[in-house]
Amino acid sequence: MSVDKLMDVARHMVRAGPGQDMYRTLVTRSRRALGRGHGTSFFLVYRASDLVLPVAESSESGKRLHPQAYTQKITAGIIGHVVKSGKTYYAPDVAADPLFVSGGQTAGSELCVPVKFDGEVVGIFNIECARKHGFPPDLVARVELLCDAAAVLMNTGVAQEQQQAMEAQIRGLEEGLSHARARFEGLAGLVGDLVVVLDSAGKVSWQNGGMKGVLASAAGKEFASLLAPESADAWKSAVSRPGGARLFLRTGRTQTSVAARVLPLTAPDGPAGTLLLLSPAPETAKPARGKRGAKASKKKRR
Repeated sequence: MSVDKLMDVARHMVRAGPGQDMYRTLVTRSRRALGRGHGTSFFLVYRASDLVLPVAESSESGKRLHPQAYTQKITAGIIGHVVKSGKTYYAPDVAADPLFVSGGQTAGSELCVPVKFDGEVVGIFNIECARKHGFPPDLVARVELLCDAAAVLMNTGVAQEQQQAMEAQIRGLEEGLSHARARFEGLAGLVGDLVVVLDSAGKVSWQNGGMKGVLASAAGKEFASLLAPESADAWKSAVSRPGGARLFLRTGRTQTSVAARVLPLTAPDGPAGTLLLLSPAPETAKPARGKRGAKASKKKRR
C-alpha cells in the first residue's frame, strides 16, 4: 500500500464518519489498496459480553470471511492476544503460529492491529493474506496509521454504538426471561402443590396459589417468619443443605404441616434465591394398641 493509497483510504474514512459506514469503508478500501490475495475484517470489542464481533469484512471473491453470526471469545487467538496486549501482532506463517484460530477461511499470513480509545482497545483491524510473509514492515506501519485515524473517528461514535448494542442485548435477555417466567408460572399453575419462589433475601416473591391459597397474602414477607417456632431449626438445616424437610406453616391462628422440597436458584454471579415445593404432610400413623391395651380399654368401658 503506497502513501497515496493510504491517504485515499483515510479520506474516504473521514467522509464516511463514525460508525458502520466507516468500518465498511476501512475494510473495503484497504483491501482494494492492498491488491489481490487479501481479506480484511473489522471487529468491535465488547468487554461486558467477553466477545469480539466482526462488524465489517471484505474479501476478493465477495464471499464471507466468517460464518454468519460468528463471535469469538475476547481471550482467544491472535485477536484475543492483541486485545490483551494492546499491540500489533504479525504472524508471517499462520500454520506455524500457535495463536492462530481459523474462522473458516484459509490464510498464509495475518496482521492484526488494535484500535485504541483512551488507552483501551475498542476495535481490531485484521488483514489476512493468502501468501506467507505477506506484510513488509513499511506496510505494517501504514496500516497502524490507518488504525490511528479510525480511533479518532470512533472517538465520537464508539461509546454510543457500544451502548446501543448492550441495550439491545439487555432487551433480548429481558424478553427471554419474561417468556421463561410466563412459561414457568403457567406450568406451576397446573401443579396441585404449593410452589413458592423466594428472592436472595429469603422473601416470598411469587407463589402459585396452591394448597388453597394458604400463602396468598405472603408476598414480600420473609418465609422464615411464616413458620412456627418449632420449624426454625428444620428450616435452617434445609437452607444450608438443600433437600427435604417437614415444616409447620403458621398463617393467622392456623398451623399447617407441610412436606417441603428446597431447591437453590443460582445465577452466574452467585445465589439468586430459592424454589420451594410444598405439599400437605401425610398424617403420622397412630401406633397400634396391643392386646393388653385393648382389654384394659374394654374393662374401662364396662
